[in-house]
Amino acid sequence: MLQAKSDKGKFVTLARLTRTEIDRIKQEKELFFCPICKDQVIIKAGSKMIPHFAHLSISNCPSHEGGEGTYHEKGKLLLYQWLQHQQLDVTLEAYIPEINQRPDMLLHLNGRRIAIEYQCARIPVSQIKQRNEGYKKAGIIPIWIIGANRFKRQTKHHIKLDQFITHFIHQFTHAFLPTLFFFCPISLQFITIQDLYYTNIRQTIGRISANYLTQMHFPDIFRQQPFLPREIFQLWKREKQRFRLRQNNRLYGRELAWHQWLYIKGTNREYLPPIIHLPVKAQYWMKTPTWDWQSRLCLELLHPMPTGQVFSLKSCQRLLQRHLFHRHEFPLISSATDPIEQYLQLLVQLDILQQCASHTFKKINTIPFYKHIEAALIGDERLMNQLMMKKEQNTSMFH
Repeated sequence: MLQAKSDKGKFVTLARLTRTEIDRIKQEKELFFCPICKDQVIIKAGSKMIPHFAHLSISNCPSHEGGEGTYHEKGKLLLYQWLQHQQLDVTLEAYIPEINQRPDMLLHLNGRRIAIEYQCARIPVSQIKQRNEGYKKAGIIPIWIIGANRFKRQTKHHIKLDQFITHFIHQFTHAFLPTLFFFCPISLQFITIQDLYYTNIRQTIGRISANYLTQMHFPDIFRQQPFLPREIFQLWKREKQRFRLRQNNRLYGRELAWHQWLYIKGTNREYLPPIIHLPVKAQYWMKTPTWDWQSRLCLELLHPMPTGQVFSLKSCQRLLQRHLFHRHEFPLISSATDPIEQYLQLLVQLDILQQCASHTFKKINTIPFYKHIEAALIGDERLMNQLMMKKEQNTSMFH
């Protein structure tokens, strides 16, 4: 912990003191106590660490979480000082007794409480859920900022994300873009990734913005910067091409099972319809990549269906039930957007389907398959251009 209470009743934050001041405190043998459990704590102030307090013995105190090292402590202190300098009502390591939790920072803003967690180490997902449930119970808004040591940028717009990072996607309202927050205490850069389009289960396309913390104010982290329609569809054109041309040398797990399923269905990846592997904003709700669940919906339900037949969104959801994450998996996402419904809306835009009612659709055109890869590549490009034009005509088609 960064601060403790002295035997004189004064709160002390070691990281804000000079080495001389810390040495003086040690010489005077002043005693310090955890402000939560009241047990004695000791000063830890080596040459390679952020000065902090640690419990004298093993403790079950909510503040005793093992720590995340110098990187975490430095980042937490910098974020706290950043909020303080803006004259905001923020408390470092505040204890919330009604839920027995201690966020890194607790901010009071416009009559609301905001818990800010700075997370640098991998922890059990169950612990993330438990903390978020506690904040929800107390009426507190949680914001998780991830250490930039876990930021894995691949290209200008591509980021490598594992399932652990996915649990930190924020979407405060339906209109708010899915967003991830990162901070580096070394470079002082605050990074936001918005408007996420998952290309597979471990990679996403996103709008990446990096700014120096000293040039930002707290409201700036909520600024929305979506892709322009032309940008996302140009990026996805290349994704479609990579999807078609990818070699099958190293197939395993779910992807191998998917290729085997295609073989049973009498086709393969090169010949699939162009409507498979389309960008869907709510893809993070799916356990499997777009090409997997979209192909199953097309080959199992839509392709065999006669033209003119009406079907429901529920029938699609039943078919793909095992591909969907439970809503409890992402407590930081308030929107109830459905990736399957978003995909069906794309097929409406492409004149494959017609919407009859809010959750009812009719098949109005056949779904084309290809006989060779050259035709598939041309068909993919034509379809993406069609979607681009539709999107520019109606910017709300994904919402």
